[in-house]
Amino acid sequence: MTQTSLGNYEASWGQYGADEWSDAMIASMKLGGVDNLFFVSGSEIAFWQESIAKAKEREWPAPRLVTVTHEGVALNAAAGDAMVSGKPSATAVHVDVGTLNCGAAIHTVWRGSYPVLMTAGTGPRGFPGSMTGGRDSPVQWVQEPRDQGEIVRQYTKVDHRLEHQDNPGMMISRLLQVAMSEPKGPVYLTVPRETAMQRLPGVTRFPTRDEMGLARPAWPDPADARRAAEWLIKADNPLLCLAKSGRNPESVEHVVRLAELLALPVAEGHTDRLNFPTTHPLFGTGPAPKDADALLVMESPIPYSPGIDSPQSSTKVIWVDVDPVFSRYKTMEHRADLWLPVSTVGAAQAIYEAATSLLTTGDISRIADRRARLEERKREQVAAAEEAALKAGQRRPIHPRWVAYQLGQILEPDTILLDDALSSAPLVQTYRGRTQPSTYFKSGGSSGGWGSGAAFGAKLARPQSDVILATGDGYFMFGTPMAALWAAAHHGAPFLSIVFVNRSYSTGTRGLIGTYPDGSAVSAGNYDGGLFDPPPDFAKMAESANSYGETVTEPEDVGPAMRRGLEHVRNGTPAVLAVMLPTLVEEMSL
Repeated sequence: MTQTSLGNYEASWGQYGADEWSDAMIASMKLGGVDNLFFVSGSEIAFWQESIAKAKEREWPAPRLVTVTHEGVALNAAAGDAMVSGKPSATAVHVDVGTLNCGAAIHTVWRGSYPVLMTAGTGPRGFPGSMTGGRDSPVQWVQEPRDQGEIVRQYTKVDHRLEHQDNPGMMISRLLQVAMSEPKGPVYLTVPRETAMQRLPGVTRFPTRDEMGLARPAWPDPADARRAAEWLIKADNPLLCLAKSGRNPESVEHVVRLAELLALPVAEGHTDRLNFPTTHPLFGTGPAPKDADALLVMESPIPYSPGIDSPQSSTKVIWVDVDPVFSRYKTMEHRADLWLPVSTVGAAQAIYEAATSLLTTGDISRIADRRARLEERKREQVAAAEEAALKAGQRRPIHPRWVAYQLGQILEPDTILLDDALSSAPLVQTYRGRTQPSTYFKSGGSSGGWGSGAAFGAKLARPQSDVILATGDGYFMFGTPMAALWAAAHHGAPFLSIVFVNRSYSTGTRGLIGTYPDGSAVSAGNYDGGLFDPPPDFAKMAESANSYGETVTEPEDVGPAMRRGLEHVRNGTPAVLAVMLPTLVEEMSL
């Protein structure tokens, strides 16, 4: 039996001398790896506040209660915390309405596989005066939906309503076990006030998350690893496709080692992590999937569009994923010659070991020639990108490429860059220059507004690193930035937001043009619904949230403004730089 130690607290199978159910629950959270409980106030969830205050007073284990003023920001912050720390995080919101106010962030934590324990109170059902925590306000009759868990059931691994017969600490451990086991993802717990405020019967015991254990992915069959190695060695035009493998940071070094051994060029599709050093000669220098003769796909659900960019029928396709049937996606058309239901780390190691025993002198020479060609291609790409950026810097109005280039100039090796730039994201990716694991993130889903909350959570998780958010103005507004900036200032977790202000939704401008190129709207130049011009004054908004704000209108001011903003952040103040760009419609005509 394992022994868990934390401060003055020791637990063998979670022995815990506490008063109420909520005391055991917060102990189980902390012992399960949760450092932060992102809390949005509600009439029925005061038990979290009381138990965490009590734990602090008595030196019991408990997560930090982090005050947040909007549920969507709280859930995105929990995602940011989890993605940087590699540990689970948690939220607490008010009944069904607080859950609903999490909005599209629920989509993000599901598609991004963030291990977040989402909790919500429920409207009390206890007859008034019959028990502690029972109904005592008229509004509580309104707060009882037919099935509160149904709100998020499509976007969680499991949901549960805490009942009187449950062991409260064990249920928290169980939910964290599910959230942290592959494929990772959010879980949802509803907590009736009457239940949370029940007295514990003496000493309550529960297993911690680690004592229950986490599921470990299987190791590849040696025969499968050998077959994959043979195909990759024989290929003249191989390609390695990545997207999400970097969510486990240790995978990066193993993938790099395999790619370097076989000179496998790397492509990314719908990526949401730093999976491979972007400055590496193998990154971004390979063929399109349709032109490859061997394809190694690692944790990339959409490496190409089936039927449009699909590899040839003769191409050997090796697919690695802990969930190879993509159970979170209803429709999936991919084919593979070899499906490996294993982790990227395990597959990369096993294929590397198999390949080293198979390589001949002729193979090594042929691979060296390909490596040299890819290195030259990378040098050409870097030179072309530099030339394009310097040319863009001469243009008025400001070119988004120039903003992305200047952003790349201020990034330290350990800076955490969050990319919510959407239409400008390809430019941000061109100049990001990320080499260290866990220094580049996108949301993992298709919901806008993840960035501000996630940046706050990321800074809480890694206070020693600069955290910079690159975001479009539409997505910036989606993310309830006032609440995120207030929280960042209040909790001493400042970050820099660089807002690409193009006053446009790409869906309502470029998307409209692509869908109806000869339609009435385009012919009349009517982009109602796609433009919001003039835009809000984001700099003044930042100032109202106890942050630094600056509007940038000239290309020569972009770099200096970024450095000023970063200086404010390093001195403890969140900062927002609003860089004024042409609208997307105007950009197309320049």
